[in-house]
Amino acid sequence: MLSVTFLFLGFVFFSLLMVARLMPTLLALPLMATWIAIVSEISFTDWLNEILLKGSLRLSAPIILVIFGAMFARVIQKTGISNEIIKNAAELSGDKPIAIAILMTGATAFVFLGMSGLGTIIMIGSIAIPIMTSAGIEPIDAAILILLGMLTGASLNFAGAATGIAIFGAEAVLQYFIPIAVVSLIITVAYIVINIPHSKGTLSSLLVILKEFFTAIISVPISLLKTIAKVFTKQNSSLIKKKQSLPTAALISPILPLIVIAVINFTVGLGSDKGEINPVAAAVLGFLFASFYAALLTKPKQAINLFTGSLVEGIKDIAGVLFLFIGIGMLITATTQEAAIKILNPMINAVMPSSFFGVLVFFTVLAPLALYRGPFNMYGMGSGIATILTGLNFMPSSSLYGIFSGVGFIQSIADPTNSQNTWLAGYAGVDTTSILKKILPYAWAACILTMILVAIIR
Repeated sequence: MLSVTFLFLGFVFFSLLMVARLMPTLLALPLMATWIAIVSEISFTDWLNEILLKGSLRLSAPIILVIFGAMFARVIQKTGISNEIIKNAAELSGDKPIAIAILMTGATAFVFLGMSGLGTIIMIGSIAIPIMTSAGIEPIDAAILILLGMLTGASLNFAGAATGIAIFGAEAVLQYFIPIAVVSLIITVAYIVINIPHSKGTLSSLLVILKEFFTAIISVPISLLKTIAKVFTKQNSSLIKKKQSLPTAALISPILPLIVIAVINFTVGLGSDKGEINPVAAAVLGFLFASFYAALLTKPKQAINLFTGSLVEGIKDIAGVLFLFIGIGMLITATTQEAAIKILNPMINAVMPSSFFGVLVFFTVLAPLALYRGPFNMYGMGSGIATILTGLNFMPSSSLYGIFSGVGFIQSIADPTNSQNTWLAGYAGVDTTSILKKILPYAWAACILTMILVAIIR
């Protein structure tokens, strides 16, 4: 009983440090793992060999996934593809608020298929928010639409699922990959319908948008063939050349990793069975293919330098994330030690409901605890709780991933402590708390829908 008390106090102590921002998560998690080892009376030798060393290497596959994902994000940025997608969406939208809202949100989602981070938010927001506000969309709605676009795109970004893969496994993530994206799309559409001004010409404008969209899709193969021909054909033109626009075919780059994963899934298969391909390996191949594709189409002569430079810069972008994964690996290893399980089991059983549906209700009602770096925040204490529950085989890993994904909706777009929320609020001239109040019902609705999915998929 005394060990349980000490362990609980340790979790509370490190949680408070993270909430108060007195200690970063990437340092708190390894210390939490060490605290578990001390309370569980794990020997110094086992702590050194098992937790510190093997724990650091435990999540090597997700770490590789994040590295190649960051490299691809840099390629998309340096080639100007992401910027071009947003500008093209702005040109298609005309002056109808609903059309602008749909295209700006859709363009944001499309960019986030291959990119992530505050830099991407700043790049998109600085272009999209003025366009939306000039069309009569309220600044707070413009900021929220960027967040919703980010959420929808990131839900289909396999690199963004690395944390889930690290804790719950790739197969659990794949089971909810599409359903989570559908839930995100539903709440995004609901927000636009409820909050963005409609006009009488809405239907006709949307038909025009769809026409332009399908025209662009049809032109992609033709543009691709022309671009490839230019790459392999020397053109002795004048010394002064006009700056060429980005090839249309290059704009599909953000979705290529998903296409590669889908092709492998429908041919060889994704999973852990004999003859199948590991989902992480498939995603890495997708990022490599898409990176070379984008580089060759946009800057064929500098393709190699662009690729290697993006790899180095991408690693710099995610240095903190990599160490966070090392900390999560240590925590997973610590909680799966036999001595630790004997202490953790009674603690979990005392807090968690005994039934499956009781657990769903428990997490749904307490979902706002993901806010302000709370105990359900997967970039804080939540990763520790998820790791413990997974290690104890409290319930299927796939169900736990679905539950934490549902709670994650609130953290991803509503938490005022997120860097993206802070920047968007400042740029749009609104308060982060105002964004929280307006978006929380939608995020919570997404959480409820996800819990329903978990109950059905179970």
